[in-house]
Amino acid sequence: MAIAPIEKVEILAHSGIKTEFLTSLQEQGLIHIEETDLDELSLNRKREEEISDLEHDLYRLNHAIDLLSGWESKKRKQKGFKTKPRLDISSRYQALIGDYREKLDNIEKHESFLNDLNSEIKFLEREIIFLQPFLDFEVPLNDLKDTEWTKLAIGVFPTPKYEEFKQNAEENLLYFNITNQDKRQTYLFIIYHKTEAIQIEHWLKEMDFNFLYFTEPILERAKDQNRVRDVLESLEKEINEKKNKIISLSEKGEEFAQYKNELMCVYDVLFNDRKKLSSSSHLGETQNTFFLEGWIKASDKSKLVKKLASYDDLVEYYFRPPLPDEIPPVILENKKLWKPFEIITKLYGLPQQGSIDPTVALAPFFFIFVGLTVSEAGYGMLIGLLCLFFLRSQKPRGGLKLFLTLLMILSVAIVILGTLVGGWFGFPIRSLLLLDPLQDPVSFLILSLALGFIQVWFGTLLKMISEIKKREYLKAFFVEGGWLILLPSLVLYGVAKIPAAGILALVGAAGIVFFGAPSRNPLARFFGGLYSLYDISRYLADVLSYSRLLALGLATSVIAMVVNTLCQTAIKIPWVGWLFAALVFVGGHLFNLGISLLGGFVHSMRLQFVEFFSKFFTSGGQPFEPFELEGKYTEIV
Repeated sequence: MAIAPIEKVEILAHSGIKTEFLTSLQEQGLIHIEETDLDELSLNRKREEEISDLEHDLYRLNHAIDLLSGWESKKRKQKGFKTKPRLDISSRYQALIGDYREKLDNIEKHESFLNDLNSEIKFLEREIIFLQPFLDFEVPLNDLKDTEWTKLAIGVFPTPKYEEFKQNAEENLLYFNITNQDKRQTYLFIIYHKTEAIQIEHWLKEMDFNFLYFTEPILERAKDQNRVRDVLESLEKEINEKKNKIISLSEKGEEFAQYKNELMCVYDVLFNDRKKLSSSSHLGETQNTFFLEGWIKASDKSKLVKKLASYDDLVEYYFRPPLPDEIPPVILENKKLWKPFEIITKLYGLPQQGSIDPTVALAPFFFIFVGLTVSEAGYGMLIGLLCLFFLRSQKPRGGLKLFLTLLMILSVAIVILGTLVGGWFGFPIRSLLLLDPLQDPVSFLILSLALGFIQVWFGTLLKMISEIKKREYLKAFFVEGGWLILLPSLVLYGVAKIPAAGILALVGAAGIVFFGAPSRNPLARFFGGLYSLYDISRYLADVLSYSRLLALGLATSVIAMVVNTLCQTAIKIPWVGWLFAALVFVGGHLFNLGISLLGGFVHSMRLQFVEFFSKFFTSGGQPFEPFELEGKYTEIV
């Protein structure tokens, strides 16, 4: 349970080595840089260096990498797990030797050409949709022109008004021909006399008739005596030609995809250069010097001193502990076994400096709770093997490696506790079964509540230790100590009626009553402390929350048994029963594994956050974020 000691580092150096110096610091990744207080130190901030070109290149590179991921051939995509390309720290700038901008230009031109083809296809498809209702229209499109005495037009109106339209058309001497009709709309070709145009068009408007017009591109395609069907054939032929062209261009896209790893490396080099330039805005500068301040882990000071020694008289540095009004960032420092459990702590929040790191305290409880909630040894074996395979084959780093290691540790808990209180894929090993939750759920419930009581009591003990560190001795020994005595004493007295336990319970309660309320008035302190005893209901509620261990453990076992029962039913099907049984077994147990692991992980985490952390943990620490090289697309080694 350790928070690494942090010290403040202040560096003054010659401005001539600023870029080289920042590059060196970034490669080491030891310092959390803070913005310099310029007013206090009477320094100036140099105008932020121009990074717009870098931003533009990074945008283009990011867009190109996304495109190339889509253009990769299916063969390359189906090669299994993909590993990030490795980028060597010392030789990373070699990635910029090639003309990556020319490659970006070619990729963008190819994208533009594809986009143009797709846009043209969409336009032609819209034209086809427009012409489809007039497929049976037999008038050549070039002949669809007004004559000296008549007007010719096409249009559409609501089908429910067809009878009314037909009757009025006869009265108004309007000729029409239906080209397409469904329940909603009727498409027509109409002819009417010009002398009656105003009256007829007004009537058509009342009928919700909409005039439609063939577009210029359509009319341009209608050569000689071409009808709508001829134009549709022409449009479909052109669409197929453009689609074939896109297919042929996909081969060119696959050729471009070979640049993907190279562009990934370029992106990360430029990304870190931009980060380095941006960090310059945190520095204080004069004409010939620059000033940097930040935080460093105390154990890393020797590494930094060794690095700074190479700059001789060009650099001056100073280390000091945090001042009382300073809030340094937090680094959790735990041994290898406990390190993966830091993931759980960080999901809730980092502890404040001077408080307790709860990682080691929660680890054994989380280990047991996940094992009890999943309670299927076969599932634990599968999880462990998958994690081991991925760790060995892909060699992940950072957060992913830590999470997979955590899952491996939890798989051990699932195998052990699954064997003792569950089974292997729904089949319990009776000789190894210590407790069968299906046959004896009350014992499982008692075990769950006992574990809950122990963790809640332990959280109170950690609260007492935390208050001792803060030198709040009265509250630590009499209030938290009172609860530590009262809670187990009440349980012992309630279960075994031991008189000594009753006396101890009264002693613990007295400490809470007389020291639980921080008031100088004795009467107010007494009644305030008496009211503090009401918190016993909160402790009871917290302990009862651990009954979810029983519910989740039972759910996993029951679903596993149901899956096996379905398999036994399916295997009786003639000829193909074995196949259905295999599918049900694999699919059912994979589904049960997924939901039970998710439920076990989430609910075990909730017990830590709500019932355990609430007793002693104060979050709100600022994370230590070192100025270091980062790899979005590559693994920097």
